[in-house]
Order: sequence, then structure tokens, then C-alpha cells
Amino acid sequence: MISGIISEIAKKLIEADAGKSTISVRKNDLWAYKRADDNVFALASTLFLLKQNSFFFTKEQMLVFKEIEKNILSKFHLYQNKDGLETFNFYRTKPSKHFPNGIFMGRFDHFRLPDDIDDTALVYLSAENTKEQTLWLKKQCKTHEDKLNGVEIYNTWFGKNMPKEQDVCALLNLLYLFFNHDLPLESIDKNTLEYLAKSVDLILTQPFRISRHYANSTLIIYHYARFMSDFSHPLLNSKKSQLICLALDLIKKEKVFMNKILLETSLKKFGEKREKMNIETNKNQDFYSFIGAPFAPFDNPAARILADKKWAQIFWKSEIHELALLLEYLILFEKK
Repeated sequence: MISGIISEIAKKLIEADAGKSTISVRKNDLWAYKRADDNVFALASTLFLLKQNSFFFTKEQMLVFKEIEKNILSKFHLYQNKDGLETFNFYRTKPSKHFPNGIFMGRFDHFRLPDDIDDTALVYLSAENTKEQTLWLKKQCKTHEDKLNGVEIYNTWFGKNMPKEQDVCALLNLLYLFFNHDLPLESIDKNTLEYLAKSVDLILTQPFRISRHYANSTLIIYHYARFMSDFSHPLLNSKKSQLICLALDLIKKEKVFMNKILLETSLKKFGEKREKMNIETNKNQDFYSFIGAPFAPFDNPAARILADKKWAQIFWKSEIHELALLLEYLILFEKK
């Protein structure tokens, strides 16, 4: 099955290049909205997962993976900062192609997104950027920091006109990059880790508040597990048992197949013994890996009320990303 997944990802990338399919879609079923979408998040997330697990690939699988890697790496420059800085945007930048294939939002600069820490961190991780490049990035992140309750903390956006915000999944991806290069912990890193530890208490009750761009308890737990399985820090280690309990509680009532996969993956990463699920790759319709909340940036009470409503949000899906998540789950059971 692992070979089949790798080959399917390669096939879908080739089809997308030929204009026969798309790497991602954005949608809201409540108002029959669905558009083909082109974003770096799907590409970088997929490559990051494949690289993390490539140690397990056979020689034949590695050959296919190398073609996937070459394909995705060749596209990253399309999403790079419009002025040539080494930060990255969710959408293509030169020229801007935000909300492609749409009728309304893509026509207005108001909806153009600034570069962000999440996509940038995922690109750096999957492209294996150097420690020197990552130190440069950290300085950029510090120049766009926010103050939360009087303490400095990393901000999601590099842009000047976006409101300050923290998304725990984005922060975990950023810290994954910094820990991966063993960068020294500064006060802003420690403050961010404290924020992440405190946010565990809100995962079930207020997922949108702590993660505006994922807003799903399962996705949030998965990001904690991904970071904590590879890196150790006392503040987050103290939350491990709580995160395990949350995952176990959610999985009892979860009906969405891919959410079950992510919860099981999280539990395995936390060191729990689990039975392998029966994998069927055609049950991912209700899953999404990313959301947009168009009303969230507006600083008025009415917009804040609307921002977290499902009918007022946009949901992103990516078949190649979902296949990579399935592959990650399968390989966890192959490890000795």
C-alpha cells in the first residue's frame, strides 16, 4: 500500500502540471462553493511528511519519491516573497494569484494574503534550508512579533496590515523548524512555549480561538504530537498525559475517517499502544486540513461573532496531503 500511495501522489502532481486535476480545492458545502486551488501549503506539507518517512522507503519507492521531491521543490519559488525575501506566501506571488479560479476574492487586493510563518516554516523544513537561513528567518519573525498579555510572542503574519494573531498549529510548525536546527531559546521562544502549554486546556472547547487556520481539535492535537514526538521541552512534556486523554476521548465518537487516522497517529507518536486500523483511501470527503475565516481580520463585534461560524468559513482539502498523512500512519506501524 505504501508503494501505491507514493505512486498516486506522483501521478496527481503530474496530472496537476498537465491541467487535468488540481493539488487542492477550497470549498464550503453549505453554499455549494467549490474551486480548484493552487497553494504552497499542500505542496510543502506533503513533501515534509514524505521526507520525514523516507528512511523507510525501498529503493524503488525512493526513486518515485525523488521525482516527487524534484517536482515540488521546483515550484516553491512561485510562492516566495514578492520582493525576493526568503519568506513564503500561501498563494503565488509574482504576480499575485490569490484565491485562483474564483469570481470575487481574487479580484481584490483586500483579500491578498501576506506571507506567514506557517507556510514559510513548512517550506524551510521540506526544502531543508540551512541553519543560517533559519537564523535569518527567526530575526524576521521577531520583527513582526506580538505582545500577548504584555509578553512577546511570535505572530502568524509578516504583513503590516493584518491583525496580530497566534495559531498554535502554525507556532508548533515554526518551533519545529527552530528546534530542528537547535537554535538557542530566547525569551520569545519561551513565551511561545508557555502559550502553547496553556492552550492545551482550550483544544476541545475553543479550537477556533487558539487555531484560526486549523480550528479542529483533532488537527491541533496532531500538531502537538508531531512536535513532541521529535523534540522535548518540560512545558509541553507536562501536558502529554492531558493530550493523550483528549485524543482518546475524541476517538470514541469520531466519525470522519481521516480524523481517526490523525488521532491514531497522534496516540502512536505519544507512545501509546494501538491496533492498526483498516485503511481505506476513499473515505476522506468530510476531512479538511486548513480553513479560512474571511470575517476574522475585521475588528468589530459583528465580524467576531460571524468569524467562527461554519457557513462563514472556507475549507481546504488536498488529496496529496491526505495520502501523505495515510502514509505516515502506515509507516508508524512498520517501525520496529
